[in-house]
Amino acid sequence: MRYARPMLIAVFLVLVGAGAIRVLAVDQMKSTDTLVYSSTAAVTSAVAAPFTLYIGDSLTGVVSPLKSIAFTVGGVYTGSGSLAINIDGDAATSQSFALPSVGATPTPFQLIYRDPSGKINPATAGSYSYTLNMTPAGVTVYNLSALASETHRYAPATCDDGTNEKIKTNEFLVLNATTTISAATTTSFSFYIGDNLAGVVNPMKSLHFALKGVYTGGGSIALQIKGDAATAQTFTLPTVTAPTTIEIIYKDPTNSINPTSAGAYSYTITTTPSGVTLYGLGITLIETHRYKPPTCGGMPIKGELYSAVFDTAGTSTYNSIVWKGATGTPDAGHVRFQLAASNCASGQTDYPTCSIGTWSFVGGATCSSADWFDTVAPDTPYDLQKDACIASWNNKRYFRYAVEICSKDCIVAGAGSPRVDDVIVNWSP
Repeated sequence: MRYARPMLIAVFLVLVGAGAIRVLAVDQMKSTDTLVYSSTAAVTSAVAAPFTLYIGDSLTGVVSPLKSIAFTVGGVYTGSGSLAINIDGDAATSQSFALPSVGATPTPFQLIYRDPSGKINPATAGSYSYTLNMTPAGVTVYNLSALASETHRYAPATCDDGTNEKIKTNEFLVLNATTTISAATTTSFSFYIGDNLAGVVNPMKSLHFALKGVYTGGGSIALQIKGDAATAQTFTLPTVTAPTTIEIIYKDPTNSINPTSAGAYSYTITTTPSGVTLYGLGITLIETHRYKPPTCGGMPIKGELYSAVFDTAGTSTYNSIVWKGATGTPDAGHVRFQLAASNCASGQTDYPTCSIGTWSFVGGATCSSADWFDTVAPDTPYDLQKDACIASWNNKRYFRYAVEICSKDCIVAGAGSPRVDDVIVNWSP
């Protein structure tokens, strides 16, 4: 059977970034969190909190790579006075924060400390050790905690070779309780490491649980992981006469959560209030780990983009698809397509489910969801009528396309990326 040459041509422009679709290299900015300090006891005098900040990225050639670093310090306090903070005992880093008088009423507080002297200013990848000193005056602080958050600019290598982009921070929800908690409660949770940790020494750089909620009464909260007494910590809460917000930072003192390979890790955390009732308790896990990027050609293996739903205003025959742009350098790469069409009622609004018909992205000689139409080069139409797929989309009103851009052969990564400026679908009524 012969199919008519195009009578109408629909041109659809897809823009990403500066007007083109391509496989992109890694971003050049990154933020990480590092737990600095967490106290289970009331603090009335100076405490010293040694910590290590790790930069795993190449900073070579980057001017002023550290764009921001700040410490979030918080807890609950009573009394009237101040909290002084410095780094390594250096007077140039000192700041003193006045706290309003609250008398014997336990009051939550949170402040942001930023070293005014720029003492923490790494210029190369590596580990940097410091001590954060916190000195209360006239106040008693319960559940004192400090978290360092930094953002830096880095120089990704032309090819990921295992020496750059080696640290990231992830956050996972552990618990969001809708009922009050007044007795021991055990919660199961999982978190996932998706990076290659092979050969990385001590990949877990920081892991802690942040508990937030409201409490009444006076007593304590005990926390432990997997029912292991060695992981237990008990946090003292001052007596309150009205519902009071809390934020507690819990770090397993035994480091029982310490993955050394990618995968899913499941645990339980037990929360045991004593003398207090907890309302709206939420727990999140925040972890920062070092990882090994894959050895590759400098680009991801592939990236995909799916178009919006287009309406041809009638049953149509889809003839060809073509892209405009340029192949990659030094690896030409591949640009591949799939097409989906449907006679769905209200097809532009009820994707992906349809009251009539189906939506299925298919392609290639096998006309399957696992196969693609692999184009030769830009400006070279691919004949959609020559394959077994024609029955899947001919005489259909609505269509979408998927474009897959591969930096090399769609199996391994290459050193360049094709650039797709326009995608043209040729159809006939």
